[in-house]
Amino acid sequence: MYVSSKKNAENNSLWQKYVAGNKSVFGELYTYYHKSLTAFCIGRVGNIEQAENVASDTLIKLLQYPNPEDIENFESWIFSVAKNECFTYLTTSERRKKLLDKNYRVDQEHSPEVEMRFSMENMDHLIQSTLEEKDCKIWLLHQQGYDNQEIAEIVGSTEKTVANRKSSARNKLKSVFKKLNDQ
Repeated sequence: MYVSSKKNAENNSLWQKYVAGNKSVFGELYTYYHKSLTAFCIGRVGNIEQAENVASDTLIKLLQYPNPEDIENFESWIFSVAKNECFTYLTTSERRKKLLDKNYRVDQEHSPEVEMRFSMENMDHLIQSTLEEKDCKIWLLHQQGYDNQEIAEIVGSTEKTVANRKSSARNKLKSVFKKLNDQ
């Protein structure tokens, strides 16, 4: 019981410092409350990762709260905010799930074929067989993150030519992917 009383006294001291304007103690308040808020949220959202996120969001609400000195009972306030954040998370995720199910339904029957057709090996082969050698080299450099100027230097061309060849390659590949997807 002594440790618990000591911890509560430390917590009250941290809270008083925070209310007095010492925002540097926020990290300690965060550390002190994050685990208990996470445990509180797990029962509501059913997933430890999401519960940790909700706990973090709750503590961020404290940091954003304009008048912390108006909070009469800090622990009651922080757990009420956590409860509301859990509710917000659940309703938002449920709405997202419904929208995804309604608008982006994947036909499971065809999924393995698509995955096989679009595996990395097949993609490389498809790119090489669809594009001319120079266009293929430009496209692969583009995929590796090189910008037009860098590609132009590597292949000995102008930036404008590189941009045009990339655009042409993109259109050819789109056409091929569309045909494959329609099969």
